[in-house]
Amino acid sequence: MTAEAAVAVPRRVHPIVELDYGVRRWANLLVLVVLFSHFLERPTPAWVWALLLFHGLLWAPLARWLARRAEDSRQAEHHNLMLDALFFGALSGLVSFGLWPSTLMLGSGLLSILSLGGAPLARRGFVAWLAGALLGAAANGFDLQLESSLRTALLSVTCFVPYLLMFGFHSYSQSQRAQEARREVVQRNEQITLKNRQLELARMLADSANRTKSAFLANMSHELRTPLNAIIGYSELLESEFMDIGEAERVGDVQKIRDAGRTLLAMVESVLNLSKAEAGQAEVFHAPFHADELVDQVAQEMREQIERNGNVFRVSCEVPTLRLLGDDEKIREILGHLLSNAGKFTRDGEVTLDVRHEPDTQMLVLRVDDTGIGISGAQREALFRAFAQADSSSTRRFGGSGLGLAITRHYCELMGGTIEVDSQPGAGAHFTVRVPAPVAARRGLAHA
Repeated sequence: MTAEAAVAVPRRVHPIVELDYGVRRWANLLVLVVLFSHFLERPTPAWVWALLLFHGLLWAPLARWLARRAEDSRQAEHHNLMLDALFFGALSGLVSFGLWPSTLMLGSGLLSILSLGGAPLARRGFVAWLAGALLGAAANGFDLQLESSLRTALLSVTCFVPYLLMFGFHSYSQSQRAQEARREVVQRNEQITLKNRQLELARMLADSANRTKSAFLANMSHELRTPLNAIIGYSELLESEFMDIGEAERVGDVQKIRDAGRTLLAMVESVLNLSKAEAGQAEVFHAPFHADELVDQVAQEMREQIERNGNVFRVSCEVPTLRLLGDDEKIREILGHLLSNAGKFTRDGEVTLDVRHEPDTQMLVLRVDDTGIGISGAQREALFRAFAQADSSSTRRFGGSGLGLAITRHYCELMGGTIEVDSQPGAGAHFTVRVPAPVAARRGLAHA
C-alpha cells in the first residue's frame, strides 16, 4: 500500500449533524428531568432507569459519533431522528401515555424532524413513534394513565418552553448562516460576472490589437517587397553584365547582394503570410495536383540548402500515380518550411522526406525526419509561436525569423489537418503533417 493510499480521506459531515446534536443534547436532558419526576412517584424497574440514563446522557453523543463516521452523514442523521422518535414513543408508553410528558416528547420529536426533513420524514417519524409507543406500552402492561402529577405537569410545561426557545435559537442561527452563505454566493457570482466582463473586454482589445498588427504587417510587407524585387532584379542584371565583360571578381559580390535580397524577401513573404493567417484573410484553394511532381519540385529546390551543411537528403514518395485535390501552394510551403528547418538544424547528418497517401482516410501524410540538435519538452511549448524558436540561442547560431513553423501550423489547421512533433535533445526531430487530400483521378484518366 502506498503512502497516499494509507492516508484516510476526511469525510464531509453534513451541517444537520451538529445542529441536531445541540438540540438533541438539551432536549434529552429536559425529558430526563420530567421522566425522573414521573417515575419517582411509583415503583420502577432498574432497566427503565438504565434506559432513561442512556437516552438522557449518552444517546446524543453516540448519535453524533455514528453520523460523523458514516459515509453519508445526512442519511445517517435521518436514521438517528427515527431512533429519536422510537425512543420518545417507547418512553411515552412507559409513562402510560401521561398527557404532559407524552405531549412534550411527541411535540419536541416531531417538531425537530419536521424542521430538518420536511413532511415526508415527519410522517416516517410519527410511524416510528407509534412503533415505540406500542413497545413501551407492552412493557408497561398497556396501562393507560393520561393524568400526571402536578409536579410532572409543571415540569413538562416548564421544560417545553426552554426547548422551544432553544430550538428557535438554533433554527435562527442556521437561518443566519444560510443567509450569509447565500450572500457570499451572490457576491462571488457578481465578482465572477465582473471578471468575465473584464476578460471579454480584454479579449476584444487583444483581438483588435492583433488585427491592427496583422494589417500593419501586411501593408508593410507589400511596401517592402517592391524595392526588394528591384534589388534582386538589378543584381541579376549586373551579374549578367559583369559575366559578359569578364569581370569575374565582381560577379561574386553581386551574387551576395542577390542572395541577401532573396533571403530578406523570403522573410518578408513569411511575415505577410503569417499576418494573413492571423487576420483570417488566408484562403484555401482546392485544385487538382500531382503529389509526386510537387514533392519532386520541392525536393529539388531544397536539396542544395540541405546538402550545404554536409547532410544526406533522402526522399520517399509513395503517391506516384495519384492526382489529389487540395491547396498545393500551401502544401508546397509547408514542405519548404519543414525541410528548411531540418537542413538548418542538422550538420553532417541525414534529412529524410517521406510522403504517402492514406486511401482509407483520404489524408496526405508528410513526414520530415532529421538527425539534428533535437528539441526538449520545454522548448516544444514555444515551437509554433510566431517570432520564436525552440531556443533563443538558436537564432544566433542558425539564424531565421521563427515564423516558418507558426505559418505551417496555421496552414495545417486552415486546411483541416494536424501537425505533430516528436523529438529529444541530440536525437533529431520528427515532424508529421496530415492534411485532407482526396483522390481526384488517376494520371492519364483526367487532365490537370
